[in-house]
Amino acid sequence: MRIYDMVHATKPEGIENKKAYIIGGGIAGLAAAAFLATEAQMPAKNITVIEQLKVVGGAMDGAGSAGQGYTCRGERELEARMECLWYLCSKIPSVQTPGLTVLDETHRANVREPIYSKYRLMHKQGQLYDYTGPLMSEVDGMKMTALILTPEEKLEGLTIKNWFSPEFTKSPYWYCWSTMLAFRDHHSLIEARRYVNRFAMYAADLINLRYILHTEYNEYDSIIKPLLVWLRSMGVQFRTNTTVVDIDLENKDKETVVTGLTLKGQAEEQHLALTRDDLVFFTNGSLTQNYTMGDTNTVPRLNRDTKDRGCFTLWEKLAAKDPKFGNPAAFLSNMEASNFISFFPTIRDRTFIDHMERMTGNKAGTGGATTVVDSSWKISFVIYNKYFPDQPADVNVLWAYGQCSDVPGDYIKKPMRECTGAEMMSELLYHVGLKDKIDQILKHTTVSTCAMPYVTSQFMPRKVKERPKVIPEGCVNLAFLGQFVEVPGDCVFTVETSVRTAMMAVWGLTHLDKPMIPMYEPIYDIRVILKRLKLQMGPTGVTPTKVLGLLKDPNAAKLVMEALPHIPDPQI
Repeated sequence: MRIYDMVHATKPEGIENKKAYIIGGGIAGLAAAAFLATEAQMPAKNITVIEQLKVVGGAMDGAGSAGQGYTCRGERELEARMECLWYLCSKIPSVQTPGLTVLDETHRANVREPIYSKYRLMHKQGQLYDYTGPLMSEVDGMKMTALILTPEEKLEGLTIKNWFSPEFTKSPYWYCWSTMLAFRDHHSLIEARRYVNRFAMYAADLINLRYILHTEYNEYDSIIKPLLVWLRSMGVQFRTNTTVVDIDLENKDKETVVTGLTLKGQAEEQHLALTRDDLVFFTNGSLTQNYTMGDTNTVPRLNRDTKDRGCFTLWEKLAAKDPKFGNPAAFLSNMEASNFISFFPTIRDRTFIDHMERMTGNKAGTGGATTVVDSSWKISFVIYNKYFPDQPADVNVLWAYGQCSDVPGDYIKKPMRECTGAEMMSELLYHVGLKDKIDQILKHTTVSTCAMPYVTSQFMPRKVKERPKVIPEGCVNLAFLGQFVEVPGDCVFTVETSVRTAMMAVWGLTHLDKPMIPMYEPIYDIRVILKRLKLQMGPTGVTPTKVLGLLKDPNAAKLVMEALPHIPDPQI
């Protein structure tokens, strides 16, 4: 955002007489509440956040204790160009350090402890995997260039494996890129293209992760908790343990107006009548919906129930009323392709951490993600330093996940989805070269596990119009938030998307007179383009002759000409 655009918007007419109901208490819903109160100047007491669970925060979680073991279902990757997220964080007062904002605190944490991976890929029980040289073949490099130039309308329904060669999924590029983002080759080519374009400026650092940022502690303690404290101090209302089971709509004169909500708490259902002045913000999907937890000695069974899927079920009801609300089936119909399992060990012994620090050259908290290339489960893991405010110095934690839950392990000869936390940890210890220390380390380890059936459902192959717009056509008082909303050119599975959709929804429904924060578009920067070509073709592979040859290639020229009408003007 330009400094010139960072103005205080004129107070929308009649905003003090409006009320807002936010369905879903994840980061998207909380961001919407913050923007309504501070940007649109709606009285905070008129804002209600409705959350199905007893704890607000959505997928950005972190809980537990050193004695009982900590829990964390997921891991978020942040970077400096997440402009909407950092704009929000610049407003939130830190609860850890009075006088600072969450942005200040996060910036200081990364100056003090920057991430730079020296051991991004490993194999053969702890050996460094060689990823020097070109990260993909010349054939796939050309296919990548073609993908960047191909309009999305021509990629509808296609998967990554439909586009690239069979060797692509054995390339260092794929090992780094896919495991960092949780992509598999059966996922959407449209989503892959968006990531390639959106984060093109980081392509050269894919193997060292030096652009990845982290919060002071886990994201709940560092972002969600201070955001909650701030919202409550302003007077925002929260209703937890409450599910919105239906949204009443009235269609008239090409307008769609929400006229009521049906809520179900621990007691009987309640109907809440609304007028066109009451604004509704709906997070229509959750990556952790229907998750199940396990622990050291129990298995986290996949929840296959399709009758009660919370926000997804509500989205299905809306979509059945009008196609402009999207097509949930495109994302929710193949649980086998959209699940993964994570585990979170709490280790009260230095053996594992000392071994990893010696082997990788990275102190805990500075290495980012490490991927085990020859793991049948496709394991990746992140070792943290002090991840919880109350975490003792002699207690260490890490987060790990396996992309393939349905195949036997290499040491534990069972599918991951049939394993206890102890067995998952044993598989990891085997792969990092600590097979002979498994029993010793497990004696001092508590493991929390989580099975998430829809965690990559937002990546399923789709058509462009199968996600609803933030404010669908004709909607007067209804907006959609989160990872299942269409934001042209932007990526899902990021905190930035959740905050950006919240900003777009609030600006749109309140008619706020303030520019939106533009999305950074690196593909229009020639420096970024050349770096990407070097990544694909090797440091010495990018020569004037080759570049000119590419430009003269009839097929390349044809792709450029076809793409030009579909490429938007860069946001300046």
